[in-house]
Amino acid sequence: MPSIFEALNDYLPDKAVLDQRPPFDDDLSEPLFHKGNEIGCITLHGIGGTPANIRVVADALIAKGYTVISPMIPGHGETVRAQNASTGAQWLDGIRAAYQRLKDEGCTQVYALGLSLGGILCGLLAEEEHLDGLALICTPIKMKRYLRIARALSLIIPVVGYPESRGGKPAWGDNPYAQMYGGFSTRKLVDLGRLARRLTKNLDKIDCPTLLISAGQDDKVDPKSIEIFCTGAVNAPSVDLSEFDHSPHGCTYGPEREQVAARCAEFVSALVDNPARASV
Repeated sequence: MPSIFEALNDYLPDKAVLDQRPPFDDDLSEPLFHKGNEIGCITLHGIGGTPANIRVVADALIAKGYTVISPMIPGHGETVRAQNASTGAQWLDGIRAAYQRLKDEGCTQVYALGLSLGGILCGLLAEEEHLDGLALICTPIKMKRYLRIARALSLIIPVVGYPESRGGKPAWGDNPYAQMYGGFSTRKLVDLGRLARRLTKNLDKIDCPTLLISAGQDDKVDPKSIEIFCTGAVNAPSVDLSEFDHSPHGCTYGPEREQVAARCAEFVSALVDNPARASV
C-alpha cells in the first residue's frame, strides 16, 4: 500500500501548472456584468475557479431581466502562483465591491448566490449587509476530513495539481463551464477555513431567506455543514434545502447544472414577486 506521500506524487504540479495561465475561454471565464432591472444578483464562483463555473446560474437570472454581476475572486483567473499570493481579506473585499456596484447601479434589492468558497463569501456579505435573499451552493462550512488534512500539510505541500493538467493541458476537458486552474493552493484552504469559522460564528446576523443547495456526489463538503447553518442562522426567516443527487461538488457545471440554475432563478423570482414570503 503506497504511503500518503507516494499517493500525493501524482498531484504534485509541474511548472506549467504553477506559472502558466490555463487556456481559458475568456467569453465564459472573465467577470460578467449585465445591466437589467432594479433587481440585483451576485453570482460567485469557488476557489481555484472562474466565473464560467457559475455562468449557467448568471444566465438564468439574466433571462429573468435582473441586473447580474459575476466577479472574479481576487487572485483568480491567472496562475496558481498568483492565487497563492491572494488573501481571504482580498476575497472578501471583492464581493463587497460587487455589492456596492449593484447599489451604485440603482438596484433596490440584492441577492447573493455563491458556489463553494463563493458561498462562504456570500454568507459573510449577508452578515454585514441586509440582503433580500441568499443561496449557498455546496458551501463548505465544514470541509471533509481529507481537505482538513491537506490544509494541515500546506506548509509541506503548498500546491497540488490535477494529473490531467500536466504539461499545461486544460483540466476541464470538453466542458467549458468547468474552466479552472490545473491545481490549487492548499495554503488557500487555510484562508477558506478561517472565513468559514468567521461565517459560523456570526450566522445569527443573517436575516434573509436562504436556499441551501447540496450535491449527492460532493466529495468536499461535510454534510454537517447544513446542520451547522440551520442551527446558527436563527434569524433567517426561511431556510430551504435542495439536493441534486447526481451532481458533484461543482454542481453548477455538472450534469444537473441546468436544473441547479433553474432552482436558483426560481428562488430569487419567488422572493421578488413576494418579498414577505417566509418560504419559497
